[in-house]
Amino acid sequence: MVGPVAPSIAERAQRKGTLVTSVLDTRPHRQPDFAAESEAMHRLAKTLTSPDNAMLETLSNLALTLCEAGSAGIALREHDSDGGAIFRWVAVSGDCATALDTIVPAESPSGVALELAAAQLFSFPQRHFTCLGHVTPEVVEELVVPIPGDPEPWGTVWVMSHDKEHIFDSEDRRALISLANFTCAALTITRAKADAEARAAEAEAARNALALAEARKDDFIATLSHELRNPIGPIDSALTAARKLAQGNSSVLSALSIADRQMRLLKRLVNDLLDASRIRHGKLAVRPTYGLLQDIVADAVTPMKADVNSGQHQLHITVPPYPVTVHADPARLTQVVSNLLANAVKYTPRGGDITLLVEAPKLTVESGSYAAHGNAVIKVRDNGAGISSSLLPHVFEMFAQSASARKNAEGGLGIGLAVVKHLVTAHNGTVTIASDGEGQGTEVTLQLPIVCAGTGEPATSATGTMQPMRILLVDDSADATEALGTLLELEGHEVKRAQGGPDALRIVESFTPDVALIDISMPGMDGHELAQLLRLQAQCCQTKLVALTGYVNGGRRLQTDERVFDYHLTKPLSLDDLADALRRS
Repeated sequence: MVGPVAPSIAERAQRKGTLVTSVLDTRPHRQPDFAAESEAMHRLAKTLTSPDNAMLETLSNLALTLCEAGSAGIALREHDSDGGAIFRWVAVSGDCATALDTIVPAESPSGVALELAAAQLFSFPQRHFTCLGHVTPEVVEELVVPIPGDPEPWGTVWVMSHDKEHIFDSEDRRALISLANFTCAALTITRAKADAEARAAEAEAARNALALAEARKDDFIATLSHELRNPIGPIDSALTAARKLAQGNSSVLSALSIADRQMRLLKRLVNDLLDASRIRHGKLAVRPTYGLLQDIVADAVTPMKADVNSGQHQLHITVPPYPVTVHADPARLTQVVSNLLANAVKYTPRGGDITLLVEAPKLTVESGSYAAHGNAVIKVRDNGAGISSSLLPHVFEMFAQSASARKNAEGGLGIGLAVVKHLVTAHNGTVTIASDGEGQGTEVTLQLPIVCAGTGEPATSATGTMQPMRILLVDDSADATEALGTLLELEGHEVKRAQGGPDALRIVESFTPDVALIDISMPGMDGHELAQLLRLQAQCCQTKLVALTGYVNGGRRLQTDERVFDYHLTKPLSLDDLADALRRS
């Protein structure tokens, strides 16, 4: 058996004789003052660009004036900690002005008006609603009108009379409903604006956080590559020196070949990290010169032969039978082809086939076939792991890798193809990649407008050899100075080693170097400070100062006012790069 249903708040108020809305339709009412109402709406319209509290205060004042009330206010709906409805008096005018920010419960005139979804009139409401006990003077009548909203009403607009001689009529109700409708529109606009501004602020904060994360990632990559280069340098120099010292000892040379292969892999990973940072900062540039395309291809293939033989791959190379002169950056184009071959070797199973195909037109002045540019087409094809259709559109993105690629024993960072794309674009070329899917092999095609007319004479490239020199080697790493110093001595140079700036300054008092190789990042006196002091030494006026660093773009001459260094080279130092730098400085 179902028990009796508890009466609602409105029913209880009506039984007590507090809710008397029906009398509004029987009371005499004054004539509408549309001029005053129009002026009020005009004033309200001007407040739409004001803060919420200013607009609501204006609404409260207008309600007080239009209804000739003793008090007026705006009660906005909120929720308490339990989820129940409460009302906050966010604007109050007249005798109750000190009651601003009062909170009343759902069992209140505002709650009744929202329950009945219509304007309601209350007689002596304090006698029934205890929440109004604080209001003085005593409330004779209160007229409350809901402020409509979606999905629920915003709250209410109310006016109070504290004078038994002044009671509200239907015209007061009409005017208050008009104000409530305007309040709904105004609150909707201002809250929508606030929401939009909040979302914009959140989006801006997210963009700033993303930019900060990207900057920190770039800094981390640059720092990591630099820190890795520090130990790689002495290891690489020591391996090179060991190979020279072990000539004729096949067992030692075999062991060194394994170490050398792993060192090439480590250097490739570190170089990829550094190039990723350079691309992000726009510092990975190309410096075109004239040379033979066949030499560039040979320079890319030669260091890969050990990896090809180790994997028992079948490497098929086809190049034009005639000399092809190109205008390109030989080092960077070698890097492009080397990266593509390295990927093919890495992801092709033992015994697989790898094809390097180079096509280029024969342009010569004598034959009359001169053109401003001719396209060189370079294709690298393998029958290895292939690329899934879902990954194919993203292969040139930084750090993009398939799950199968990450499981590969040779590892990788997903940077190589992004670097290839950047360098090919810098040569005004295009690169495309095709694969029928995982396990179906891959074909990468480069088109580069770099072929130019040759003279018919084979192009020659300068060798990386240097005449014996007096070299000052400065690095705070003892291993780095010992390994590189030994290698330079095996090349016939006279080398003095310094473990820091003060040590180097003492050495030059009795030793005048032709070249000073100076590490940039040293504790205490860094490389820049040392270079400036060496420039002040009369005996070092002809000394070539070469900075060794893992940060700046290798081979880029710095044009500073002081011209402290003649050249910057990246670690680990290549003797060919050093010879080239000294030849051009």
